Amino acid sequence: MNKQEFLNQLEEILELDTNTLKGNEVLLDIEQWDSLAFLSIIAMADEHFDIVIQGDKLEQIKTVDDLVALVQEHLSV
Repeated sequence: MNKQEFLNQLEEILELDTNTLKGNEVLLDIEQWDSLAFLSIIAMADEHFDIVIQGDKLEQIKTVDDLVALVQEHLSV
């Protein structure tokens, strides 16, 4: 999975149109962002990348780019 495919997965979870997210969006500014979306993204990270996002990292997530940074090393170019 590359970055764009990851963003497309986020868009699907958030029920956004394809190619809506660019990375600089503040999550709290996205109307569909809620605790269920957050849990879905954690589950996606576990399923696709076999990683568990630690609690201290969760607290630091403010933007879409922050989410990408958590899985960056697992994304293909």
